[in-house]
Amino acid sequence: MEKILETVTVLVIVGAALAFGGVHPITYSLVEVALFLALLVLMARELFHGRGRFQVLIWPVLFVLWVALQLVPLPAGLVQHLSPARVASAGLALLPPGSHAGTLALSINSHDTMVALLKFLAYFSAFLLAAHLFDSRQHKSTLIRGLIILGCFEAGYGIVQYLTGWHKIFTYTNVHDLLDATGTYINRNHFAGLLELILPFVLASAFYSLQKGSGVSRPDGRRAPSQPSARYQALFYLFLLSIMSVALVFSRSRGGIIAATFSLIFIALLGQLRIRRKGWMLSVVFFLTLIIGYGFWIGLNPVLFRFEKMGQRNFLQMEGRVQIWQDTLELVREYPLTGTGLGTFPTAYRRYQTGSLDKFVNHAHNDYLEFTSDTGLPGVALLFLPILYLFIRMIVSFLNDSHRYRRSILLGCIGSTLALLIHSTMDFNLQMPANALVFAVVLGIGYKIACRESQHDSTRRAFE
Repeated sequence: MEKILETVTVLVIVGAALAFGGVHPITYSLVEVALFLALLVLMARELFHGRGRFQVLIWPVLFVLWVALQLVPLPAGLVQHLSPARVASAGLALLPPGSHAGTLALSINSHDTMVALLKFLAYFSAFLLAAHLFDSRQHKSTLIRGLIILGCFEAGYGIVQYLTGWHKIFTYTNVHDLLDATGTYINRNHFAGLLELILPFVLASAFYSLQKGSGVSRPDGRRAPSQPSARYQALFYLFLLSIMSVALVFSRSRGGIIAATFSLIFIALLGQLRIRRKGWMLSVVFFLTLIIGYGFWIGLNPVLFRFEKMGQRNFLQMEGRVQIWQDTLELVREYPLTGTGLGTFPTAYRRYQTGSLDKFVNHAHNDYLEFTSDTGLPGVALLFLPILYLFIRMIVSFLNDSHRYRRSILLGCIGSTLALLIHSTMDFNLQMPANALVFAVVLGIGYKIACRESQHDSTRRAFE
């Protein structure tokens, strides 16, 4: 049953990614139904077999409760104290002091908040499924393999688009980002976001293969037998890494390229710190040389032009994101405690938009700012501080773990998390259902290894 549920989770992610990133209501509605049913089956199975209480983390539950509070009709007088701007936007501020009657929800658009809450519950379900289904003792994972296969398909699709100028997404003709690789996504930045989430797992797979090929030392001091075929596996994964990296470069997403580069360098150095072998760094240098050489052979002028624009004197004035960030900060100042309601940014932003007034802005191009404007400072703290804590736990667990496969997958989780956290400062990948699902699965696997499996090993060693 576990394998079936794991396969279902992978198919849901793949389906969302192939369906333009899962942005259409019918797509993310089907995703929600599938994940809710899969989680329900898993919970029923756990309870039926008497394996103990189904563990659910408190922090996501608190975030859900915080968002649910935004939907609850509250006395208008209480809302006045919690969010004066909300009362003003509802027109109740025109009433005489002390005459506020009736109830008012903190969310300025309860429908949008409910839709966003259901999406978050689906992501939370994916997190729980990954945390319960992943098992490092099997030395293989359908989740990881499925992500790598998806990344290779998207990369190949994107490279074909870039080199041939063919911008079909199956039967749909993409009229946006015509000079870039977008895969099955409409936006190049979200295509880059998916690749940056998967790239670290490909490098981590090469890391694991190199460990097997070199026969690294076991925890008891003995040397594990080397597996020569594993070195060819490492080269294969490095080849896949090269293909996916080229596709990322061809997306011309500056944020994606910067985030992925920093992430890969970070986990490469982290891996070297853990095993201290020259072969690992030589393999990474070989990979980087291959990427640069292939890129120049194909032609990097369009990509380099995007980065050259950053050096122009009036770049900040030309970059529309900066104006959106400034306007969003004004929105946050008006709703610092409760926010305007999860998923309500497009509606709330209209009153604060000062630039590009002829355009509809549906996202803040910064996940941190958008979640702050939607849920207030308490909401964004409940969401991101636990992720930061888990990220640190994963690094500590990686440095202390003696199991080759487990620490290799953990290395991929570290790189994937870091890449998205960096890219989130300049884009909104967490608002894309497919990318948010992948991120939730990554966090679920990281939590399973760093918090549950590591804790189990510590408990077992204490009784030995």
